[in-house]
Amino acid sequence: MAKKKYINTKDVVRMTGLTTNEVYALIYEGKLKAHKAPKRGWRIEEELVFQMFPDTRAEAPVTREEPVTKRLHADLPTTLISDREHYEFLIGNIRKAKRSVLLSTANVKRFSIGETEAKASSESFLDILDSLANSGVDIRIICSSPSRGFLEEIEGHEDLMNSPHFTFKTCRRCHMKMVIIDSEIIYIGSANITAAGMGPRIDTRRNFEAGMISSDNNLVVQGIDIFEEGWSKKRCSSCYYKAECR
Repeated sequence: MAKKKYINTKDVVRMTGLTTNEVYALIYEGKLKAHKAPKRGWRIEEELVFQMFPDTRAEAPVTREEPVTKRLHADLPTTLISDREHYEFLIGNIRKAKRSVLLSTANVKRFSIGETEAKASSESFLDILDSLANSGVDIRIICSSPSRGFLEEIEGHEDLMNSPHFTFKTCRRCHMKMVIIDSEIIYIGSANITAAGMGPRIDTRRNFEAGMISSDNNLVVQGIDIFEEGWSKKRCSSCYYKAECR
């Protein structure tokens, strides 16, 4: 009988392209059998990983730059993301939107994404939304406290402001941080649409953030319902702050 080969969680991450959090979730939910060895952490039988992810026998691991939906699978359509993963996964998937982007946040600020091949200057988050709207993607933003810099920048994007595919609203009581892309991906978490929350700010200057990103259809539908309830102003008639919103 062949001797069983055991690997650690880092090996599973390398082989499958999953995040460390996703691997832990599989272990804690009992979907990936593992045992904890003294001073060595979790040990997983390699063959069990091959059985759960057959492609790992022959294919290279998935890179972290791929859209998060490609890393989600039928048994685990939901994953946790933290800190800079908000930039890597959310901004990356927003760029790839084909039909719609719904954004709900407490705070939204002007921030740059980084240098692009097409521009000598830094590309801003609004530049991305402008490009999406020009390609026919419907974008809606609802927030509580847009910064002065964001409002000044958005006024300079005349094409975006006049686009039938872009709408921006404020709601004094909006505190939910949620992103829904193409009615297929949903993010719910702590990050505002700021450089320190969702942007590319370096690790020593960005916020500590955590959230959930999912392709689970039930979660996506529920998220859309919650967003639409706030967007339609159903609660405005009895709201103390209704005069402050637009």
